[in-house]
Amino acid sequence: MKRLFYLLVLVICAACASKAPTDTQLQDLCRNVGFAVAGVEDEAQKKATFLEMMQKGSKEFDIYKITPQQIDLMFNDGGLALDGMLREWFVPVLEKKSQSRGEEGLLFTFYRWKYLPDTYGHEEVYWNAYKALLFHPDFREWFAKHEDYAKDIIIGAARVGGDQWVDLGVFDGITGLLKNPLPASAVFSSMDVFNTAFVSKKLSAEQKNEIRELVLGQYEALLGTERYATGRRREKVDEGIRYLESPYATGTLVGNTAPELDFIWISGGKEKSLADFQGKVVVLDFWATKCGPCIETFPHMRELREHYAAYPVEIVGVTSIMGYHVDSKNGKFISTDGKPEYEMDLMKGFMKDMGMTWRVAFSRQWVMNPDYGVLGIPHLTVLDADGKVRYNGIELSDLPACIDRLLKEKGMPVPGKTIDWELK
Repeated sequence: MKRLFYLLVLVICAACASKAPTDTQLQDLCRNVGFAVAGVEDEAQKKATFLEMMQKGSKEFDIYKITPQQIDLMFNDGGLALDGMLREWFVPVLEKKSQSRGEEGLLFTFYRWKYLPDTYGHEEVYWNAYKALLFHPDFREWFAKHEDYAKDIIIGAARVGGDQWVDLGVFDGITGLLKNPLPASAVFSSMDVFNTAFVSKKLSAEQKNEIRELVLGQYEALLGTERYATGRRREKVDEGIRYLESPYATGTLVGNTAPELDFIWISGGKEKSLADFQGKVVVLDFWATKCGPCIETFPHMRELREHYAAYPVEIVGVTSIMGYHVDSKNGKFISTDGKPEYEMDLMKGFMKDMGMTWRVAFSRQWVMNPDYGVLGIPHLTVLDADGKVRYNGIELSDLPACIDRLLKEKGMPVPGKTIDWELK
């Protein structure tokens, strides 16, 4: 009903005028509507005010004669305050204009997808709009010539998700995007395309690797440009390449010997690497003092440590030198930039204050470790007694069962009772 109401408003407006809108008219319209709704708090009243102002303001022109460039102009001038209402208001216009032929029709197809109203709970609307864009007969040639649209479209591929690529039959379209030279902003966004492909349950290993190689090629191409040849920009590209070539990204992490972790400090012992834990099931918990979700897991980690205290299980909270320390107990941020020894010394007090009964280690490798696919923390990895990665990126609630399974596998003793955090 709501969209039908918007459609009726637009039909009335179109009948009242036959001239195409000018940029100035559209800018004035957005400005006037913005002022009108700015002081309205009630959402229903705000929408009613928006509709009334849009109806009055657009009587002098036919909104159906708007150009693709003017679509962007209205959203830019309307800003966040009008964004949602403009998306709803433009639905019938973009539906009709996307049927136009040639590049103009393609551009309206692009904007029809880009400026869709909120599709939460109706994601198939978004997926189908994206598919219509990819399958437009002029899309490939247009995409290759218009780098300024590339980032949005690459982000869209990641948002659609790898499973839907299969369901929609657009996998070849996605790989086609990645075969074109991309601007740097789109290259960095293409990492999300790989990540969504990697976790897909419907893409084959060969398809995932094809996406990985295409994204890797995009990163490597940046190294040939002057802007990304040196400095921090070069480091950012190198980080992406290391990740795409890592055991995690190549699918060789689980089931093989754990990638090296060199410990420059560890609590309660003198271990220097993972090899020193041989013969034990090892839980690696990647974390940092600034990470609130990490700290929220501490009660569970204490329980886990107590539960397996008499068994060949080691829990190691892995972090790295950050250049700062967050004192959660006292709510203080402490700069340790250039003072790694100070940062490691502060950890002793942090562990006492936070009741950390398990081991904590600073690794020479960064905590957001590409080898283990640490894209966010906390991140849990479990090694078996032979030092092989058996579980990676698992949920906290699955941790006890994974540990018990690996103990039983080696004929090692297992606690008589189990932990089931899902029941708590």
